[in-house]
Amino acid sequence: MSEKIAFIGAGIATSYTLIPLLDNIEKEEHINEIEIFIIDKSNDFFKGMPYGNRSGKSVLLIQDLKNFITEPHRTHFKNWLDANLNQLVEEFIENGGMYATKWAEINSPLFKKGEWDDLYIPRFFFGKYINQEVLGRIDKLEGEKKLKITYIQKETSNITKKADNFQINFIDNTFISSNKIVLSIGSLPYKKLFNGEIKNHNNSLYIKEPYGLGMEKNMEQISSFINRRKSKKLKTKIAVLGANASGLEMIYKICDKLNIDEYDTSFKTLSSHGVMPDGTFDSIKAKQFKAKHLELLAEKNNLTAKTIAEAAHKDIDEAEKQGLGAATTVGIISKGFGILLPSLSNEELLNFACFHGNQIGRRQRCAGNHYLSVVEELSNRERFEHIKGRFQSLYESSDGLTMTYSNSKAKETIEDSETFNIVINCLGSVDLNSNDLSPFFKNLINTGLCEPNLSKIGFKVDANMQASENLFIAGPLLAGNQIEDKIFWHLEHCARIIWSSDILANKIFENI
Repeated sequence: MSEKIAFIGAGIATSYTLIPLLDNIEKEEHINEIEIFIIDKSNDFFKGMPYGNRSGKSVLLIQDLKNFITEPHRTHFKNWLDANLNQLVEEFIENGGMYATKWAEINSPLFKKGEWDDLYIPRFFFGKYINQEVLGRIDKLEGEKKLKITYIQKETSNITKKADNFQINFIDNTFISSNKIVLSIGSLPYKKLFNGEIKNHNNSLYIKEPYGLGMEKNMEQISSFINRRKSKKLKTKIAVLGANASGLEMIYKICDKLNIDEYDTSFKTLSSHGVMPDGTFDSIKAKQFKAKHLELLAEKNNLTAKTIAEAAHKDIDEAEKQGLGAATTVGIISKGFGILLPSLSNEELLNFACFHGNQIGRRQRCAGNHYLSVVEELSNRERFEHIKGRFQSLYESSDGLTMTYSNSKAKETIEDSETFNIVINCLGSVDLNSNDLSPFFKNLINTGLCEPNLSKIGFKVDANMQASENLFIAGPLLAGNQIEDKIFWHLEHCARIIWSSDILANKIFENI
């Protein structure tokens, strides 16, 4: 009987697990045909949500290319970009608005010379590339009778295990059986902030998540809503909840879709830290800034995760006092605590991964100036404001959607509220303790197939990256774990996904 491996989720983590796994299979002369199931509720196989159709074809990477993907993958990708340049740029301009055209005009002197490293490229470029990389290997191995691939576009409802076999159940009451499973479904679902039905469609529009229905469908809803209000000479107030990459992207896309000179719209964002991502690197001040609190710990013994995290926060505080943004200091501070982490015990390393890494990261967010320049332009027109506060509730009132939020000032918590016409939920995901967790996740936990680790955003895995025997974890659900000599507090970064997926591919191949 041939080995059966099911990948639940067909995004980047699956792609970068399959590439080395299929390469190993090709090199193995004496191997029985392996059957692989690729399961995803979307048809964006091997691209994933950020790089496929759900994000659309006019959004850009949040990082420049040299920080997005590691070597040797980056050079291979750049060669592919050079070979497909004209078609890719034409497709980008065709699907974008004025900002897409502007991007191509500004950056053409660089990409026409093959100088990609410093560019924030359109994300769908990477999606097309990685899709071709995986499909090329699949076609070759299927031709050699070493591989059988079955694609299943369905939503998984449950997994059960009997003896050495898994049964994977789908919401249409069908199922398949598999010897091994790779759970690679990306990040946890978005938080639910508003459960009611909109009653006044002229005054209220709620976007429950940026990519679930697809970015372009969201843009169609937003465009239609704003146009209706414009025809009635009504101003439109937009709240973007969350000052993260997806929040910035939504502002950028709305302004790209609708010429901001022609529409009477205003924007506000809400975040607990009250700080927008930073995109301005100051090379002179970067040489002058020191992570002094972290440097002092180099001479200390018996360090703990908490001690290192407290020093990192003090250094971030100091940077903010000096007016230095994350783009200038993130490398210095990250290097400062990175040097200290190897001195921690395994228990303290996991404490850092589960409790402290993400808290530091939320204060060190960076983004490209292609997104931030839109915010700056809106600010100059007095059409953008950032609110420091914590979301409390959202309800529909006669004039729109009223958001309540709290803010701590002078050791006092102040409750406030404001009404908007459009509210976009970019506040991030639930955790594995949430009441809003999907039945699929609840079943995984209740049956003991998966156990949340202390981070509550990832599952515990063993040295073979298994949540339980033959149930492997890939991608963001590895958060809060140590894999070989590295700890991970999140795996949204493509370079981390590539590294961990390569390790996983070898673990699976050794176990075939």
